[in-house]
Amino acid sequence: MATRLILADDFAPWRQIIRSILEPNPNLRIIAEASDGLEAIEKAATLRPDLVLLDIAMPLLNGVEAAKAIKQACPGAKIIFLTQQNDDDVKNVALATGAEAYLLKSRAARELLPTIEAALFTGSGAYALASRPPDSPARSPEGF
Repeated sequence: MATRLILADDFAPWRQIIRSILEPNPNLRIIAEASDGLEAIEKAATLRPDLVLLDIAMPLLNGVEAAKAIKQACPGAKIIFLTQQNDDDVKNVALATGAEAYLLKSRAARELLPTIEAALFTGSGAYALASRPPDSPARSPEGF
């Protein structure tokens, strides 16, 4: 059964880029998109996804606050922050919500699928994957 995910980012062209990375994979199915934090919470509570890809800087409610509410509404959902916020303090606050990973958008093309795999199947490995130095080789996705 495919992993059901919600993609939450306020920039529609970015959501299309992420769709182009994820849609060819039969193990992943985007069930909804959200353009702000409140919409992400509503969709997660209603649709009960396995995974939420969440930006930090979004209107109405930022990704950190949205993640806290999503974890309450849908405790089984895994959360990966996919953001351009390259700041250790922001990363630490974001991961303190119980999110599985924090990945910079600049690394998404190479590391999004391995990060999703790690978040779904190995839990704690996702953080290390997301914070690997840029010159480290990406893992080959297994099953993804």
